Amino acid sequence: MKIVHCFFTLEMGGAQVLAVDLLNQMCKEHDTALVIVNNIHSQALLDKLDQRVAVHKIDRREGSRNPWPLLKFNLLLRRLNPDIIHCHEPDIGKIIRARVGKLLYTIHDIGIPSKHYHYYAALVAISDAVQQELAQRFDRPIAKVYNGIDVASFRKRTDYSLAGQPIKLVQISRLMHQKKGQDVLLNALHLVKNNYGYANFHLDIIGSGDSLPFLQNLVAELGLTQEVSLAGERNRDWLYANLSHYHLLVQPSRYEGFGLTLLEGFAAGLPVLASDIEGPAEIIGRTPRGFLFAKGDSQACAQALYLIFQEYESGHVAQLMQNTEPITDREYSIKSCVAGYLQQYRALLA
Repeated sequence: MKIVHCFFTLEMGGAQVLAVDLLNQMCKEHDTALVIVNNIHSQALLDKLDQRVAVHKIDRREGSRNPWPLLKFNLLLRRLNPDIIHCHEPDIGKIIRARVGKLLYTIHDIGIPSKHYHYYAALVAISDAVQQELAQRFDRPIAKVYNGIDVASFRKRTDYSLAGQPIKLVQISRLMHQKKGQDVLLNALHLVKNNYGYANFHLDIIGSGDSLPFLQNLVAELGLTQEVSLAGERNRDWLYANLSHYHLLVQPSRYEGFGLTLLEGFAAGLPVLASDIEGPAEIIGRTPRGFLFAKGDSQACAQALYLIFQEYESGHVAQLMQNTEPITDREYSIKSCVAGYLQQYRALLA
C-alpha cells in the first residue's frame, strides 16, 4: 500500500508525534511518505523518522495566497500516486485537487469545525469523547482508533521512595495556557506551598510556545522561582530515557480530545493527575493509577496534589502502582493504533 501523511505544519505536538510513530511502523511493510505543506517544522521530529519514510517539504509561507505552492503540492501527490492520503488537519482536504488516493482525516481534538469534512472519504476520531462530540453535530459515520505510543521505548520507574528528595513533577505540552492550563497548575502549587505549608516539590514544565513570557511572569508573581523550571522543549529520546525520573505527571488542560502525554506517564511508571475533561477522563477512568480534578479549578488541583504528595510521604504509592495493571499495553500501544488505521485504509480500498 502507498500511504501519504499530510500536515500544514509539523511542530511538536500530540498529533505530530503520533504521525511520526505511525509512519515508523507503517514503513516496515508499506510505501510511506510525509508531506509538510508550510515552511514550519520541528527538525527534532523529522530526525525521529525512519529513513524509509520519504519526506517532502512544499515550503509554503503560512497564510500565503501564492497559488504555486498548492500546485506544487498537488503535482507531488499526482507523482506519488498514493492509495491513501491521511490528513491530520481539517483544511488539507480543501486544497487537494489531484484525483489520486482515498482521503482520510483523523480528528485529533474536541470542537474542530466540520465545514471541510465532506472532502474526506473517511473520518476517524481518536477517542470516545471526540467520536461522541462529533455524533452530536455531524450526521455521518465516524470511526474510532485510539492513539497509541511505543510503550517499550520508555524506561519505567519501579522505586517510589523519596529518599530525601523533593517530589518531582512534570507537565509536558505546548506552552499554550488557554488550552493546556499551565496557569491552573502553577496557581495550585502556590496554594500547596502557602495554604498547605508543603514545599518539598519541584515542577518541570517541558515544552515551547507563545505562553512562555506569561508563564515566566506568573512563576515570579506566585513566588515559585525555586520550585518551578520552564525547561524548554525535549526530544523523544530524552522523554524515553528521563520521564521515569519524575514522581508525578500532571496535565491540567482546559480541553483535550485525548491526552497522549498521559499515556507516556503511565508507560514510564508514573501516577498521573489530570483535569476531569473529555479524553483524559476517558483514559484515567480505566486505571487506579490516575487521578482527576475539576477543570480549571486550582483549589481542586491543589487538594489533589497535596493528597498525592502525602501518599508519597507515607510510602503508599508503591503499593498502588504495583497492585494495578497498566492500560497502555492493551488499548493504547502504537501497534494497536497502526492496526486500527490499516483496517480503515483497507476498508476504503475494498
